[in-house]
Amino acid sequence: MEKFFRPKSISVFGVSDAPGNLARIIVENLLKFNYQGQIYPVGKDGGVLHGKRIFSNLSDIDETPELAVLLIPARFVPDALKSCGEKGIRRVIIESGGFTEFDDGRCDLENQVIDLAKHFDMKIIGPNCFGIINIELGVALPFFILNPEYMSPGNISLISQSGGIFYDTCMLCSCENIGLNKLISIGNKLLIQENDALHFLISDAGTHVIGIYLENFSNARELMDIALSTDKPIILLKANRSPAGEEIARFHTTALAGNDVVADAAIKQAGIHRVDSFQEMIDLFKVFSLPILKGNRLAVISRSGGHGVVSADAVFRYGFELAQFSSTFFDVVKKKKLNVIRATNPLDVGDIYDISEYESILELAINESSVDGVVFVVTFSSESDSAKMRNFLKFASEVSKRYVKPVAISLVTNRDEWFNMKMAANIPVFTDVDTAIKSLSSSFKHFRKKQKKVHQRYNNLRKRNTEALKKKAEEMMDVLETYNMLHNYAIPVAEGEIFENPSQGHKIALKIGYPVVLKSASPDIVHKTEAGGVRLNITTQDELDLAFSDMPATRYLIQKMYPSGIEMIIGGRHDNEFGPVILVGFGGIFVELFKDRVIRVLPVDKNEAAAMLDELKGTQLLKGFRGHALSDTNALVSAIVNVGRLMTEHPEITNLEINPLIVFEQGKGACAVDARIMRIKT
Repeated sequence: MEKFFRPKSISVFGVSDAPGNLARIIVENLLKFNYQGQIYPVGKDGGVLHGKRIFSNLSDIDETPELAVLLIPARFVPDALKSCGEKGIRRVIIESGGFTEFDDGRCDLENQVIDLAKHFDMKIIGPNCFGIINIELGVALPFFILNPEYMSPGNISLISQSGGIFYDTCMLCSCENIGLNKLISIGNKLLIQENDALHFLISDAGTHVIGIYLENFSNARELMDIALSTDKPIILLKANRSPAGEEIARFHTTALAGNDVVADAAIKQAGIHRVDSFQEMIDLFKVFSLPILKGNRLAVISRSGGHGVVSADAVFRYGFELAQFSSTFFDVVKKKKLNVIRATNPLDVGDIYDISEYESILELAINESSVDGVVFVVTFSSESDSAKMRNFLKFASEVSKRYVKPVAISLVTNRDEWFNMKMAANIPVFTDVDTAIKSLSSSFKHFRKKQKKVHQRYNNLRKRNTEALKKKAEEMMDVLETYNMLHNYAIPVAEGEIFENPSQGHKIALKIGYPVVLKSASPDIVHKTEAGGVRLNITTQDELDLAFSDMPATRYLIQKMYPSGIEMIIGGRHDNEFGPVILVGFGGIFVELFKDRVIRVLPVDKNEAAAMLDELKGTQLLKGFRGHALSDTNALVSAIVNVGRLMTEHPEITNLEINPLIVFEQGKGACAVDARIMRIKT
């Protein structure tokens, strides 16, 4: 990737001196951004563009360019690639569209590109992309017009599967005074995909924050491993969300762990910040351009009581607390105030009319040992105080860096001053204080996540040939085989036997000992209770006979009736992008009602399994809520780990569900009383 971003010479294919020519814009961008390397325009008609010769053939160029950019009709791309390979060019960006994104029938064209890349050992970005930008060296290769005056240099870099998002990032960051460093448009991801680019940006000294826009994952588990290898914030806008398919009707686990729900959990597991909108991505670009928030105590300062109340609500809504100011702080502040407004946190400075005084108040606040970050909500007269406000923003930028604490500024002004304020200093400005505090919560989450070093790796599991397996039918594993498999993985299962007629059932019930449970042994019934396929607490043979008469089935299962406990669900499924995943939640008949569940990409160890339980909203139920006995969470953790091991060692399993797993009092273990496994037919 290095030579894509730092080429010493670039050839641009498809150039002409015609005003509407798109490839000429690439050349003009390079000139405007003061690229210092050699530029070689190539176009079949030749000519001159801005004093540079347009070569009609690549072979006419004396040296071998380090990078070629192709913006020519798709059908001519293979020939152009061949000429690049013969010339010795080993880095190519294909910006041309008209490949499989246009018509699936054009796979042959992409296959030609792949074959030529292999033959000449070429690295290729694209096709169907906007190329790259490296602000540091003036490498600006999109075929849309760029202006270096509004492309501020900074430390934020972007990987985008969409050309439109790539373009919007350039434009909106310029409006928000967000400095950019490197941008790469990966288009169809034919040979270079997001993980290649992410590897490079993580190692790149100029990049401190990485944004990613994706519509699909090339290798989701590898992405997790790469993200876990760095302390740099990674912000992901993942589009193309889709609901779970027809499996929903067959498995609780699928309904509770649909495709995007799994992606959401995996992204969080990898320490990546997922956003739901492009605007939210920009907001996180802003907050991560500030020092990382290392605690949850915020100082809030505003010129309006209303803003203070709104800010305090947001502080608690996003899990922060209001910092306790020292008496020394209040003593100094009172000397500056008219003292018609009480001094508290949030601090209302509405009775301090000289904006210049805000600088010393801000420094006093940020210097407090009890303060981890400052939120400053500013209202001011645009007509009289604009110059002072610009000075305050410059000071806020400087003091934030000096104390290594974030200062989030929320500011609104009139139309004429709006961009002046945003451009006044190297500090982001938020329009809404709620957005500022919400963004700070991502900064604090990042700090806490990176304090916990994760040594687990996710891309080293035995690969499952997903495409091949899709063509094979699935089958529900036999009930007895299911329980035997769970038992073999040290997952405790209910004592019981399968039989076909009542007389056999009588003997089994006596053998197990009353009370017992009678169930239909059909593996195809999901909701056994609703279907009349479960009868609990049978204490006599007469009751058992009555249960037989009420239960239409050809095969039955009698199990020991276990004492009550906390009913949990443990589920596993094979996700098409992230592979084997596990789910744990509160189970039984309430599983779909409450949907209190946590998901992880496998494998998980005991620490991770315990952390899953802590994330459940109802976790206190396991910890002796309101006088109830403590549950045997050690047994539950072991069951989670063992189900995970089963899933990773059996890639043929597509879905697994234990519901419920009854967790007994502390020291008394747990027991799977119902379970189902779906697998690929072999």
